[in-house]
Amino acid sequence: MGLTRAWISMIADELLADGILEERPQLTAQRGRAPTPLALRGDAYFAGCAAISRSGCRIGIVNIGGDVLAEKEIRTDCAEGGSEKLALLADALEKMLAGAGLPENRILGVGVSAPGPLDAEEGRILNPPRFDAWHGVDLVTPLKARLGIPVYLANLATACAVYCYHRPETADSDNYLLLIVNEGGVGSGIISQGKLLHSAGRFTSELGHVSIDYRGRPCPCGNTGCLEMYAAIPRILEEAGGRYASWRDAVDRGADDVIRREAQYLAAGIAAAVNMINVDTVLLAGDILYGFDRLSTEISAALSGRLLPPGASSLRILPAPSGAGIDILCAGDIVFSRFLTM
Repeated sequence: MGLTRAWISMIADELLADGILEERPQLTAQRGRAPTPLALRGDAYFAGCAAISRSGCRIGIVNIGGDVLAEKEIRTDCAEGGSEKLALLADALEKMLAGAGLPENRILGVGVSAPGPLDAEEGRILNPPRFDAWHGVDLVTPLKARLGIPVYLANLATACAVYCYHRPETADSDNYLLLIVNEGGVGSGIISQGKLLHSAGRFTSELGHVSIDYRGRPCPCGNTGCLEMYAAIPRILEEAGGRYASWRDAVDRGADDVIRREAQYLAAGIAAAVNMINVDTVLLAGDILYGFDRLSTEISAALSGRLLPPGASSLRILPAPSGAGIDILCAGDIVFSRFLTM
């Protein structure tokens, strides 16, 4: 940083006094004074969260240490318009934040994750398939005006990718990571050289709308033969003739043909991404995680001989971190990532 030891000490003292840093147990010194490690306090900053999906919305509050302090599910009818849903979301967030009793100057903002495609810079959802009620809705402007704090919108898959990239489970990933969320649709996020891959306007990768069959099924996005039209869980179940109520049901009943076909579809998308960007780790997230070992084995087999970059044969396919509150943590990380990289 080009700063002297004295300047560093002054800055550290101020951050300690403000309750942003905390001292950890001293290290053992070979000689001289033992150093005292400093760390960011887990309760130094907070973020409001909203994870919007095709099945509803969950809101919460998390701290920068990764603890979920509050969470609540908001059930909304898909037939409702986006404006009604947005009003319900704003009311619930306002009440939750007001009732938490947190210092206002320590609430950094609200992170909102939603299916893509969306325009994160403008804070607007574009036209995600089977998400019609939210099409064209500006989420950020009205929420920011209502709550009086910064509001950031991000694709739920890319929010999950950023969150997962910094977790111990994926720490061995060199620089390139592809995360695929497969539930009602297929979303993706790519980390390239340690940073989220996006274009102007923070538009991020949409692997679900890469065509795997140029003469295939028309997609609501306007493209033809999109990966999502084949690999999304509702689509693979439709292709099975309605024999299974859910992906979990198909796995539990040993539907090897369905699992193999899903693996082949996902392998087509993964091969396109790896041959273009040479990712070294693929994470699967969402409902598709059920029966992961069987599916990942089939994906690896389907990828055999299709990957061009040197070293691609060692591609790792791993389950993304999951469990209670993971959607809330990913949404909160949208805020903390912005804050820490300003």
